[in-house]
Amino acid sequence: MIRIESHIEPTILDISSLVGAKLDNLYLHRAILIGQNLQNASLIKTDLRGAELDSANLSNTDLSESSLIVAFIENANLSNARLVNARLIGACLNNANLEYADLTGADIGGTNFKGAKLFGAKLLCHRINEAIFEGTYFDEYTKWPQEFDPISKGAILVDKKQINK
Repeated sequence: MIRIESHIEPTILDISSLVGAKLDNLYLHRAILIGQNLQNASLIKTDLRGAELDSANLSNTDLSESSLIVAFIENANLSNARLVNARLIGACLNNANLEYADLTGADIGGTNFKGAKLFGAKLLCHRINEAIFEGTYFDEYTKWPQEFDPISKGAILVDKKQINK
């Protein structure tokens, strides 16, 4: 049994690990999951509004159509995560690793990506002009909407070959 604490009331799950867990369609509003390992988990259509996911491992996690409105996801690992059609309005993703994450169709109005790594990510999102990209890192493989200029929003184009030397 796993108990997920919340600022509202805890959620008790009949599982032994969050790694690879099926948590689709759950109400985890304001859940406290700081530093938790949710790698390969499925959180499709899950309500994570206001959740605290700082430093969590969400790599390879499916968060498609989830609500992450004003969620705290700083320093989290979202590499290869699926956030297709997710609602990230006002979320804080400062210094998060979003390498190869898919945010196609996500609503990112007011989302803060400051210092995040967006190498190879798909950012074909709604309200991208309202998001904060100052100090965000991206590479030639990052996919942006054609009309969007990430450099004018403060994002930094990085040649990953230079980093790996």
